[in-house]
Amino acid sequence: MKKVFRIVLSLAICLLFSSMSYASPNGVARELARLTKQQIQKQYGQQFPIKMNDKTSLANITADGQYIIYDYLYDDNSKKYTPEILALYVQMTFDQRSCKNHDFVSLFQDNDLQFVYRYTFNDKKNMFVSFRIDEVCN
Repeated sequence: MKKVFRIVLSLAICLLFSSMSYASPNGVARELARLTKQQIQKQYGQQFPIKMNDKTSLANITADGQYIIYDYLYDDNSKKYTPEILALYVQMTFDQRSCKNHDFVSLFQDNDLQFVYRYTFNDKKNMFVSFRIDEVCN
């Protein structure tokens, strides 16, 4: 996942800073979501194989306004999870190299983009984890 994230990041930064059509936060969020789907699809095919009990498809990465939304569907009940555990999982997807990449961090800061991870469990309950890049990289 981290390798894919780095590939997407490099491509996204090149495209976003070379095109003025993505100057608005909405455009940045939508383009990042589109590039993420595209890169994952190239690497993994139609299915996005995350092995942590969840079935996640490429359609589950979207952008809405200033948010990049990841939907995870878990084969489990929500009773086993807390928002704190899910927040730790999200933070693990960001490594030090991502946080030290000034272009990457400033892309999200300058456009006031927020990540939203939405988890839906078998018992139909949802949990949300949302954060800005500053919260994860500090």
